[in-house]
Amino acid sequence: MTSALTDWVRRTPFTLAVMVVTVVVMFATRDFLHPLPRAAAGSAGLQSTDLVTGQWWSFATTVFLTPGVLGLLAALAVLAGVLGLAEITVGTARTAALFVSCQLAAAVVFTGVVQFGGALGVEWLAGMREATLMGPFAAAAGTLMAASRLVSVMWRRRMRSLTLAIALMLTLYVGHAQNLFILIGAVVGLLLGAAVFPARVPSYVAHPTSRETRTILAIVVAVFAVGPLMAAVAHIPVGPLSGLRNLVVNPVPSIGQLQAACPPVEEACRGLGHGMGLWGPGGHLLALAPMLLLLACAEGLRRGNRLALWMAVYLHLVIGVMSGFYLQVFAGFGLPLLRGRRVLSINGSMWEILPVVLVPFVIAAVLVSRRRHFHIDPNPALRRRAIVLLPLMLGVFVVLYSAAWYAEGNEYGEYGIIGLLASLPRVLLPYPFPFSYGAAVYPHGFFTTLLFSMGGAVLWTASVVMVLGLFLSRRVTSGPAGAGRAAAAALVRRGGDSLSWMALWPGNEYWFTPSGTAGVAYQVHFGVAVTVGGPLGEPDDHAAAVDGFIDYCAEQSLTPCFYSLTNECWETLRRRGFHRAAVATETLLDVRVMEFKGKEWQNVRTALNKAAKLQVTATWHRYSTLSNGLRTQIHEISEDWVSGQALPELGFTLGGVEELKDDNVQICLAVDATGRVHGVTSWLPVFAHGEVVSWTLDFMRRNDDAFKGVMEFLIAEAVLHFRDQVEYISLSGSPLSISAPEVPAAAAVREAGSTREGGVAQGGAAVHGAADGAAYGAPLDAAGAASGTARERGAAADGPAEAAFVHPLVALEGTSMERILALLARTLEPVYGFASLANFKKRFQPRHRTLYMAYQDPLSLPAIGRAVGEAYMPNVSVRGLARLLRRT
Repeated sequence: MTSALTDWVRRTPFTLAVMVVTVVVMFATRDFLHPLPRAAAGSAGLQSTDLVTGQWWSFATTVFLTPGVLGLLAALAVLAGVLGLAEITVGTARTAALFVSCQLAAAVVFTGVVQFGGALGVEWLAGMREATLMGPFAAAAGTLMAASRLVSVMWRRRMRSLTLAIALMLTLYVGHAQNLFILIGAVVGLLLGAAVFPARVPSYVAHPTSRETRTILAIVVAVFAVGPLMAAVAHIPVGPLSGLRNLVVNPVPSIGQLQAACPPVEEACRGLGHGMGLWGPGGHLLALAPMLLLLACAEGLRRGNRLALWMAVYLHLVIGVMSGFYLQVFAGFGLPLLRGRRVLSINGSMWEILPVVLVPFVIAAVLVSRRRHFHIDPNPALRRRAIVLLPLMLGVFVVLYSAAWYAEGNEYGEYGIIGLLASLPRVLLPYPFPFSYGAAVYPHGFFTTLLFSMGGAVLWTASVVMVLGLFLSRRVTSGPAGAGRAAAAALVRRGGDSLSWMALWPGNEYWFTPSGTAGVAYQVHFGVAVTVGGPLGEPDDHAAAVDGFIDYCAEQSLTPCFYSLTNECWETLRRRGFHRAAVATETLLDVRVMEFKGKEWQNVRTALNKAAKLQVTATWHRYSTLSNGLRTQIHEISEDWVSGQALPELGFTLGGVEELKDDNVQICLAVDATGRVHGVTSWLPVFAHGEVVSWTLDFMRRNDDAFKGVMEFLIAEAVLHFRDQVEYISLSGSPLSISAPEVPAAAAVREAGSTREGGVAQGGAAVHGAADGAAYGAPLDAAGAASGTARERGAAADGPAEAAFVHPLVALEGTSMERILALLARTLEPVYGFASLANFKKRFQPRHRTLYMAYQDPLSLPAIGRAVGEAYMPNVSVRGLARLLRRT
């Protein structure tokens, strides 16, 4: 943390200077807890008339002004995060030039927009003429947008989408002059960046993928959902869409409404005696139901759920119709009474409410026009359950409310049974009924008023949770049994890697190329498709299988994660914007050249000699040929080992007893003269063009009373057994225990340059944006992680310290997976001993091959980590995991 902070301070002198000046100006112009004096704001703050009247310097001085303590904290946060990131990306000199240019250009454009809008009679813009703008927000946003040209496509998309979405939401719903100024600054920065910096890669906007389209639509729906709430909590919102706040939070009644609802003769004002039921938390929570539903729809849209699409379309249509109805009837806009008839009056009020009514319809139309990007259907069982439970909950509530209403004597009220029917919409519908309406139908009695106040909110909350669960689900495809598994088995025999046989284990799903000559085995956990090794089938078609599987995942709203992958398909993945991190080291033994001679083989020779002395022999079997006694001993050994662990047996790429039952698997037992099994190993076949070319070690267990060295004995026997059949065997990977292959330093640097791209490092080329030409990328090792030497010492081994600095976005990509894997390794090592297993395998003088995990989006790493954990430990309870964490 200290090193990162020091690097940030060293790389952001301009940002620090602006922050210091802002703080100094704050203390120089007022007392710390008092607002900025009006005279100082008028002379140094920016107004839309300043550039016209000759007060041109205000565009620069206003950057250092803040209205109060909260404004100062917000300004410092934006400067440190936004402007600091831009300075790290493009360098100090360019950042200063962009900062000043964006501020000046935004001031000029803001002045023109406000003056032109006021001349046209647009009341919203005309009201900004006297507004005083303070703070560095617009200039910082514009600088970041300009600097985004020099980062990778993925980070560029996220930076721009997030900045523009927030600025646009605040402008449309809150509508203050500062919000419009920030939006203008961001747009100006985009244009300025396009003019100053050449694009290193094509823009993502040109041909958005289905996944990007779904993400953008989800952002639009989420912004539309949250915007009215922002308007409701803002001070005097005046944005074009601020009127929608009335559909999100029920307005607090005015004095006139209170007097109209309570006749003067009723001193206690019966309706207001239980006021919390009319404008308290229950009513507000009920009114938030549309926002919560739209947010649930946004998450469903991001995942490609087709039901979420049509639900979002329906909700926007309802909101559009209800907005027009509410604003026309209850708010009194448009449609005035004229000579006893209602006529449409196109006046100022109509233009004010027109955006409020039209925007929901426009969003619904856009969603319908992009419906081809949504292919995921929810789980049919959950859908049927929701169809039954939602009406059932509504019916139970209506019956319960009606029973309480009658039991507490509400039928004797002024409206009788009509009061019950009229109160149900107020209880159940998240609609901003006028306060007078709620006061008129408000019941009496403890249970009735409780249901009236909170029942609708509770009912809608439960419904939103159920709907969200439905959107997060997906139709379960057919499992490994049947044609899919048969086709995969055929492809495994045509080609694959050391883990290919594991693709046939239970729990896997399959995707095949259109030609059927290659495929991918994978498991879906938490929306992540985790592959079981690399592609299957014809080696020449593996690259096409990788490309096709990525496209399939995008179509199905899955996050692709290629797990335990060799270097074979890395070029294809790198072209598609993937990153990788080493997750295991595979141990390979060249059995035909191995001789157990020399000092380094002393442990193996000792194990062989001890086995001979104890009359322990290695016997080879298929599971179907094992006697009942041997099978029972294998099960006992396995059960004893599992019972001694804090967690159950791992799965995914680690087989158990069930995987021994395949007759294609060879089992080697260490059995003494009495028939007692000391240890057991299993070996999985590896095929190429229909021939077995290697074997992979999978299952490995020893009896608690076995002689020391039984595992060395079994592997040595495997070497002797397979040396006449294949050239090499694999002792499989040692998960979470990484040993980088021995390659020359120059080759490692070249591979690092080709294995990572992201942040500002793209295709092995570092972006030079600073005036001094410093490279904002660091040497990366073969595992795709930032060099430890560079991180710890702040300098590359053969270069100056400047060249070793890691851009924050690159650091986020490079270290996030490292930290996840390191935490997983520390957690599981006391239980499963992966590091000890890796050290054990070194006794056989092997050669190593690194296995990688390839991922496309660093922001999905938490979900990928959770998915991989679920794949390995599908049956671990929360209590079991907590117990494990306490132990470690």
